[in-house]
Amino acid sequence: MQESLRWDDVSGKTFPMRDKEDAQDYRYFPEPDLAPIRLSDEYVEKIRASLPELPEVRKQRYLEKYNLSEKDANLITSSKYLSDLFEDAIEVCNNPKAVNNWIISDISRILNETESEPIEIPFDAKQLGKLIILIDKGTISSSIGKKVLEELFENPRDPEDIIKEKGWIQISDEGAIKEVVMKVLAANQQSVADYKAGKDKALGFLVGQAMKETKGKANPQLLNKMFKEELTKN
Repeated sequence: MQESLRWDDVSGKTFPMRDKEDAQDYRYFPEPDLAPIRLSDEYVEKIRASLPELPEVRKQRYLEKYNLSEKDANLITSSKYLSDLFEDAIEVCNNPKAVNNWIISDISRILNETESEPIEIPFDAKQLGKLIILIDKGTISSSIGKKVLEELFENPRDPEDIIKEKGWIQISDEGAIKEVVMKVLAANQQSVADYKAGKDKALGFLVGQAMKETKGKANPQLLNKMFKEELTKN
């Protein structure tokens, strides 16, 4: 039967409204004023060759080449700008995992908070790559890196210039860090006792206090090492 039906929510059934006889009743007929267009195989292949890498192809490459999760690859390839930022930043810092983490976490968070689109990101891939290099080299900590990223959104410039202006260069001098460690231990005897009683979380608290004391500038690896050394002494 060729007919138009209506749906009734109450009965959960369809009911006929009117009959349809031929295709014309549905306005299914060729448009007489439009001439047929025939494209040569060569033309089609030329267009195909000129297309950029499509999202699904790029996503699959990210899964295989960079071992991204399905969720992360979907997010990054949802925007050509984000995807290009990801690839270009990798060229600068050679750290795909770090670039991915910054994009899916802090960069995405700031975009959501400011209701901005990826194309509105004010800094470029080179600046993001340099930020990651500074963290990898130990020049700044990850917590300071988050502050640098916020600066890049506010006033984009060379990350190295930002940390010099703000005095955010990481403290890696063992003598200076040892002084902070001893001060924190003296002020938190209960956490010291908890750690010695087998409560490993106490170490995280002590490291957090030291980072607070140094305004996030202390080298976290050195802090962990020195706290463990002091806490294992009799």
